[in-house]
Amino acid sequence: GISPEGPPSVREKSGADAPSDRAALEQKAAMLEAMLDRSPEFKGLKDQIEIRMTDDGLRIELIEKTDSLFFDSGSAVLKAETIRLLQAIGRELATLRNHIVVEGHCDSRRYSTSGNYTNWELSVDRANAARRAMEPELPDGQIDGVRGYAATRLRVPEDPLDPRNRRVSIVVRNRAAVTKTAS
Repeated sequence: GISPEGPPSVREKSGADAPSDRAALEQKAAMLEAMLDRSPEFKGLKDQIEIRMTDDGLRIELIEKTDSLFFDSGSAVLKAETIRLLQAIGRELATLRNHIVVEGHCDSRRYSTSGNYTNWELSVDRANAARRAMEPELPDGQIDGVRGYAATRLRVPEDPLDPRNRRVSIVVRNRAAVTKTAS
């Protein structure tokens, strides 16, 4: 359907001002919360998903706790439930025309494996796995970045080993942040 602001192509051409862009992202945040609330399948994950507005736009974080909820432990292999969750998030975000960046984060525990596979590779691979799950639900080109931060942006800096530092972030960038980055 067509939203009250008009079809996306019309909003795009009008250069959507920052307040209406923020309002659209806030509305989408509420819709995502509602989707998680009413979905029995995702009830067990709901406490580990944080949706909030930041200066960059809408940030959706899948945050691990003591056990690995979203990925097989120590790997970038998504659990089946996580794939379905990311597809559902993708379907919700597809109605927006904002660019999306997917980020991977690790705790500071050394990744113990043979060879040169470190938390850097793991964080990028997890972000990329999330991108692969979401991308079929999104318009071409909506995802414009995949980033791995290893343990450089800890969620719980006072405890670098805290499992909540292990997360995937889906950042729906507001147009002001995109413009700022481009200049």
